[in-house]
Amino acid sequence: MERDDLKLEVTAAVPEAAAIVVAASGVDEGTLELLDEVVEKTKTMTVTDEEQATSSAAACQERRRRPVAADAAAAVNSSVDDVGAAAAADSVGNKGESANSKVPVPASLVVAQTTRKKKLLVLHLNGLLADINQDFHNAHLSNGRFRCKLVFKRPFCDDFLKFCFRNFDVGVWSSRLRVNVDAAVDILMKGSKRRLLFCWDASKCTATGLYSLENKNKPLVLKELKKLWSKEEAADGLPWQQEKFAPSNTLLLDDSPYKALRNPPHTAIFPYPYSYKNRKDDSSLAPGGDLRLYLESLATADDVPRFVREHPFGQPPITETDPDWNFYKRVLLE
Repeated sequence: MERDDLKLEVTAAVPEAAAIVVAASGVDEGTLELLDEVVEKTKTMTVTDEEQATSSAAACQERRRRPVAADAAAAVNSSVDDVGAAAAADSVGNKGESANSKVPVPASLVVAQTTRKKKLLVLHLNGLLADINQDFHNAHLSNGRFRCKLVFKRPFCDDFLKFCFRNFDVGVWSSRLRVNVDAAVDILMKGSKRRLLFCWDASKCTATGLYSLENKNKPLVLKELKKLWSKEEAADGLPWQQEKFAPSNTLLLDDSPYKALRNPPHTAIFPYPYSYKNRKDDSSLAPGGDLRLYLESLATADDVPRFVREHPFGQPPITETDPDWNFYKRVLLE
């Protein structure tokens, strides 16, 4: 399907509806991504000059009485019908099928997605999306480099990021310096980095004055999620309306449990760190992979802490039962 063939008119009130409808209709991934791009760029419902010229006064008056969300949902359904029909026509080739045939979409799927707000995923870089190291013996296997570091992208990383952007609001928070974070994000995300809600570096972390037990040269820093929830906590404000995100709809993903020591319980999961040496056996980010399936379920959950509490994943959080609790409790006493 050509890009010009896809016309979607939708208000910002229901930007997620198109993705769920197209997915339910069996439209191919390429068309879904194209539609996703259009939805991201489209913020207001428009009416063409021709439509304005031919609309009657009565029709205009009726349109004013209709709720905005209803208009948007109707536009989404209409546009998705056209997309699904065109995709179906492409798949049958010369069998004489009409491109005007509509693919039926369960209305419940549209309603559920239009009323559900996206949760916030806060992604780590090294150990989650890639293995960033200095193993130059295998530099030929890397996906890029910056300064003295090599970036080994995790298998299925690209598809995983598409999934995340489609189903969540996404931000990156790394404990590296800004210049290194920017370089790594450029390699891992390329053009899709513009879809990040924010990209934070070490300057947003909280220093504790301690050093990691695993690496005596690595400062122990925290990622305090309250900085994402309150303008008073964020040093330079938030890129969204205050109170849009809270413990109930925020999830931090990091391979270092200690970074969440001062966060509310069950607002983070800690996947085991990825090593490129295990790349042949790693499918965590793939469709059907353990992390992918976990996040698919989380996307439809009502409350993040409740879901995480009932469905533990990866490394356990650091609590009083941790063998190194006497060390870590010093962080809480600061």
